[in-house]
Amino acid sequence: MATEQEQTPPLSAPVQNHNPIRIRRTSKKVTDKTPAFLMARFQGDGVRYKAKLIGVDDVPEPQGDKMCLDSMMKLKGREVAARQQGQHKQRIWLKVSTAGVKIMDEKSGQVELEHPMEQISLVKKDEFDPRAFAYIFGHEGTYKLFFIKMANAADPVIEDFKDVRQIVPLTMLNRVRDRRLS
Repeated sequence: MATEQEQTPPLSAPVQNHNPIRIRRTSKKVTDKTPAFLMARFQGDGVRYKAKLIGVDDVPEPQGDKMCLDSMMKLKGREVAARQQGQHKQRIWLKVSTAGVKIMDEKSGQVELEHPMEQISLVKKDEFDPRAFAYIFGHEGTYKLFFIKMANAADPVIEDFKDVRQIVPLTMLNRVRDRRLS
């Protein structure tokens, strides 16, 4: 036993000072949002999200946070009343692309509504529900607010709306340039 104790280092011996290297992992989804990347991402069908359509409301103006929040609260009230009667929200697929926004019925796959991105004037996140947001679509002097609840967080969808709005002018310029060349 005496030999075993001599072979093991004493506990009070100074420990070598090794600074552990900490490796911080970055998110896998972090990419540079270059125009080429965004064009490729939103080209064609674009990005599809699972959601529910809470409601559609006529609004007097294309902008206005208070007006938007009031309309969202009104639609929430209608949704609660409908829920008490046993009705459900319509399940939809929300597709965001350079062409605009498509709202498709989840069961049938039919395109119910199609809105060009140029005619969407406001995108507003619900302050009380992190999965809900609304956007205002204007057509021929009338404005409609579409209130949508996502299956997951609404932030990525709102970010995609902003990204598409950035690249839509680029696609318009490319179309004009292509027409001139041909």
